[in-house]
This record gives sequence, C-alpha cells and structure tokens, in this order.
Amino acid sequence: MKLAKYFSLLFISAASILVVSCKKDNKCEAGSGGSLTFVAQLKHHGSVIINDSIRPDTVWIKYNAQDWSGAPAGSDAMFIGEYPEDHVHIAGLKCGDYYFYASGWDASISEVVRGGRAYSTEQTSGEIPIDIAVTE
Repeated sequence: MKLAKYFSLLFISAASILVVSCKKDNKCEAGSGGSLTFVAQLKHHGSVIINDSIRPDTVWIKYNAQDWSGAPAGSDAMFIGEYPEDHVHIAGLKCGDYYFYASGWDASISEVVRGGRAYSTEQTSGEIPIDIAVTE
C-alpha cells in the first residue's frame, strides 16, 4: 500500500514538472519598457506627410494586436511627431505584435488623413522604419 502511494506521489510530481516545463516561453510580448524604436512615416498616395506645426502627425498603438477596428479608441500608447520632421519616433517598446493607427495633416490637400497597419517583430532593440498608409 505504501509503495502504491509512493508511486502515485511520484507520478503526480513528474506530471506537474512536465506541465510547467512545457509552458510556452513567449519572449515577444508587445508593450512598453523595451529598447526598440519604430520610426513611422505616414504616406498619402506614396508621398510622405510632414509633421505640421499645429496638427502634428500622431500614432496610436494597440499592443498584442494584428487588427483594430475601433482605433484610436482603447489605444495602449500615443506618440506625437515633432515639427518639421517627416516621421514619428515610437520609442521604448518590446518585440511583439502591434497595430499602428496614424493621423496627420496633408498640407497639399488641406485635409486630415488617417490609416493603420499591423506589424510584428522579434527584434528587441534598435530602430525599425515602418510606413503607414493614410488616406482622406
């Protein structure tokens, strides 16, 4: 009887260790606190949108997402471009899945343009240039 208890305890211990050790180690959990910088350029019909002094380009981000039907509501972060740069620096992120939604002022048509895109990376540091297609 004692031997059966011993084997039962040994089996439960071994099964517990296997379950814990088989847990997927997801090293790419999107979010803030990392060393990754995205350099986002808003492009309207292929032309880069320059940050306006009154209406700068703005990028909202949703972490761990590949689509975002309600953008920009519920964003996890927001980054604003600096005049007169042609991009928005999005610094301090980790690797993972992101959805970027952007808005900017296209001076050539005097209208706000908006758009978004998904992006996934395993890169953990440095800069990643991304284009975000925007339209009226």
